[in-house]
Amino acid sequence: MRLGALMTQRKPAFRATHWLAAGLAIAAVIGGDAADAAQPPDIPLIEAVKAGDAGAVEALIDAGTDVGAAEPDGTTALHWAAHNDDLAAAARLLEAGARADATTRYGIAPLALAATNGSADMLGMLLEAGADPNRASGEGETPLMTVARTGVAPAVEVLLEHGAEVDAVEGWRGQTALMWTASQDQPEAAAALIAAGADVHARSGGGFTPLLFAAREGSLRALDALLAAGADPDDTLPDGTSALGMAVYNAQYEIAARLLAAGADPNQTTANGATPMMAAAGVGIWKIGENPGTNDEALAAVELAWELGNDVNAVDGNGDTALHGAIHRGADGIVRFLHDKGADLDAVNGTGWTALSIAQGVFYPNTFNRHPHLVTLLGELGADPAAGSRRQLDLAPWERQALAADAPRP
Repeated sequence: MRLGALMTQRKPAFRATHWLAAGLAIAAVIGGDAADAAQPPDIPLIEAVKAGDAGAVEALIDAGTDVGAAEPDGTTALHWAAHNDDLAAAARLLEAGARADATTRYGIAPLALAATNGSADMLGMLLEAGADPNRASGEGETPLMTVARTGVAPAVEVLLEHGAEVDAVEGWRGQTALMWTASQDQPEAAAALIAAGADVHARSGGGFTPLLFAAREGSLRALDALLAAGADPDDTLPDGTSALGMAVYNAQYEIAARLLAAGADPNQTTANGATPMMAAAGVGIWKIGENPGTNDEALAAVELAWELGNDVNAVDGNGDTALHGAIHRGADGIVRFLHDKGADLDAVNGTGWTALSIAQGVFYPNTFNRHPHLVTLLGELGADPAAGSRRQLDLAPWERQALAADAPRP
């Protein structure tokens, strides 16, 4: 039969429907069998450990069950015992020959699960059975780092006693266990690490010291532990941002006060020339509500910075003063305070903006923001409307329409 005739030949409709139905039925049966076959059988010992059934665990081990049997991803009964912090099950499994350093397909050993729980007893048991205290994840996270985040000092000490490297560095951001305690405000764990020789001056890949992490996160108790161990209250990032500036920018005012009490320089600036007063006033923020701290808190910080000698008319590398920042914040209290202390109302920044320009409305950062109540206040204080300028893109849509309406027609 020719190809054309084969293409035009029609088969009875009932036969096509019949075979289609039969095919679907067969596919369903085969698919069901395949799905069932794809499910791995349960491993009784693992199920018993998961359920916390000590009697079943004992009976299965006595019957000669393979204690190293693993689920498809490599998880063994000992992994589940560590995860559940089931000391009795873990002890029985290890006694029966379970490998303390067995790893899943993802490189996870039981010790890592015990570290996540901060379980000193489980960690000690696994370490005594030969677990490697320095086995790291693919990103370089060690059990000591994991435990440091939990803050359980006895667990930290157990790992250190068994040879954990106190200043090991993870591979993603170059951070140490002490940095993690600082970020999470875990002073007891920090003290245990420091007592074991942890470097309080170590720097992450981004240039953060443990103290800078504490300053950013508001970790007051960890900060105290670090300062007591000799951390520098004037630690700075590579861009020149000091710990004090970091604390103020993130509205961690208790941290700022503690740093000042420890001798931090209140007049230290960033590489761009921003002072703590500028950071408190609002230089560099996005918008109130999108950055930490209230305007009342910021005003208190500005007042303190002034008392400590910050210049109200200091200018950063962008030409901004503290007053420019106060307008971005929408903080009339700060505006009044700066004006009372001699701030130049008509200082022009590198974009051509005065404080009044910003209050009238500018496109920053990537959104249009305006503060009509500050336009009124600045006018009352004597700001010069002609001192600054706004770009075309800074204008509100209605201002652009008004300009277009007044423009001469071509």
